[in-house]
Amino acid sequence: MRSLKALLAALLLGMCIPALAAAMPERDPVDLVETTADRVLSELRENPERTRENPEFLFDLVDEIILPLIDFEGMSRLILARHWRTATPEQRERFTEAFRDMLVRTYTRQMAEHMDKDIRVLPHRSFRDERMALVATEIVMGQGESNIPVNYRLRPVDGHWKVFDLEVDGLSFVTNFRTAFGAEVEKEGLDALIRRLEEGDKALVEEAVETGGAS
Repeated sequence: MRSLKALLAALLLGMCIPALAAAMPERDPVDLVETTADRVLSELRENPERTRENPEFLFDLVDEIILPLIDFEGMSRLILARHWRTATPEQRERFTEAFRDMLVRTYTRQMAEHMDKDIRVLPHRSFRDERMALVATEIVMGQGESNIPVNYRLRPVDGHWKVFDLEVDGLSFVTNFRTAFGAEVEKEGLDALIRRLEEGDKALVEEAVETGGAS
């Protein structure tokens, strides 16, 4: 199994695909992913210099198009699990905002390294019902490397499909961070975890990513 640390560099690039596909839930998520994948990659490829040299271009792209369409509250609730239930409204809000900002700071600039990759949607491995959709895809690596399977889990939120989890090569993004952050909360407390995120402690995210392991 590949190291999650190596794969999460493409996290925001991967989220771009279903994130851009915001639409009413009655529309087919597979079709939405398939029709928007080219749009996202084309935006990066048509602006190679800005993508590589202008971080603000990527931050603006993420802020304007991607962030509003990811279910960060749902993701945060799943990551904190039982600690979410005992957290105060202020702690919940602070964690959600700090976690979102940390991911953006950590991974947005690395999107440029992956704009040459192609995304292949796999309808025969995807499914949906009224409560959830799973869109199966794979990142086409090329140069003799094995493709990377990526599953996007979406749910209807306020009339739109939004991403709440991402599985890369069989590793769940939510589960991985739940394990790492849960251990941190048990050891130091929720407020300490939130402070580390707010302070931009990249070691915290790296520690979480490392729990994905490698073989």
